[in-house]
Amino acid sequence: MRIGIDAQTVLNPALGDAAGLGHYTYQIIRYLLRTDKKNDYVIFVNYRVRDKDLEKMKKFKNVSVKRFPFSYYKSFLPVVYSETLATAFFARENLDVLHIPGGRLPMGYRRKFVATAHNLALNKSPDLFPKKELVKYRIKTPAYKRANAVIATSEAAKKDLKEFFYIDDKKVRVIYNAFDEKFFESARLEEIQEVKTRYGIDGEYILFMNTISPINNLARLIEAFSRLRMILRSEMPKSNYKLVLAGKNGWMSDEIKQIAKDFGIKNEVVFTGYIEPKDLNALFGGAELFVSVPIYEEFGATVLEAFASGLPVVCSNVTSYPEITGNAAKMVDPYDVEGMKSAILEVLRDDGLCSEMKTSGLEQAKKFRWENTAKKTLEVFEEVAGRRR
Repeated sequence: MRIGIDAQTVLNPALGDAAGLGHYTYQIIRYLLRTDKKNDYVIFVNYRVRDKDLEKMKKFKNVSVKRFPFSYYKSFLPVVYSETLATAFFARENLDVLHIPGGRLPMGYRRKFVATAHNLALNKSPDLFPKKELVKYRIKTPAYKRANAVIATSEAAKKDLKEFFYIDDKKVRVIYNAFDEKFFESARLEEIQEVKTRYGIDGEYILFMNTISPINNLARLIEAFSRLRMILRSEMPKSNYKLVLAGKNGWMSDEIKQIAKDFGIKNEVVFTGYIEPKDLNALFGGAELFVSVPIYEEFGATVLEAFASGLPVVCSNVTSYPEITGNAAKMVDPYDVEGMKSAILEVLRDDGLCSEMKTSGLEQAKKFRWENTAKKTLEVFEEVAGRRR
């Protein structure tokens, strides 16, 4: 079988992208190539990727790497011209099945393909994204309806796929993502202190890790922390809790930072900016608790990273989180600020509860492995390739 994978979102194949679609694509390729020696793979990469960064892929005998001659995702070419070139580029490889992790494929491509659903929040909560991104998304509609099979990363994502794209239930396969197993490794105390110093963190801290943007509901989280900090100061006078919001700046990040100032807690809320991958273990390892209360989440790998790091977790009770976390997290309504405050406080107050959550979180994290994701994805490829069009 000849399998193609559109890997144009992976801009750093030597290390893997830190998050999002690029990270998913990188891990799928990584584990497919580790385990599948019988099929041939054609990996389509961005034209900007350097040759030396492709060495890990090229070392496998059943792999050929094809560099796109232009940027299909951010092309200044007329749309029709861009689509025609992309169609020809994919088609000339005579693939049995093509995997499109981002869901986007030229209209002219007529061979079998599998799409993985991403960015469904743009359909579910459009008011939480900039208009420019919405317009771009709607002009370049994902090819889920044309796909021979669609992979959803959770049952919640499958439900939304069916609702927004009217896809036949029989065509959707739920295959959970996973996370980097390096989070099971404990950071040394000196590493934790170095990272805290580097990112301007002092004292104990509650950690959030994702993009600083409205979809992650940070305005309510900051408000909940403003109510919480006075109680913590009263009950734990020797503590110096900070809310650490780690991650790159997204849409409306300046407005979110202003909210901390408006509540008078500018010095208690730390915005770290982008976190280097090498610093992640220590950042998680130094936290007291992890919190993630987004309005929408297709999968939520950061919660699993927190579990693997031995952290208790407070998270939203919506979309994919209930099925991903099992009973290992403290769940809250993302619209309930008082509920957020109370849940965080309950965990911090109760050492016994905290210990139980750490243990159950570690066990829950062990259920999600990229080997399993890759194996089940390959089964979908085989199913589609063996089926008549």
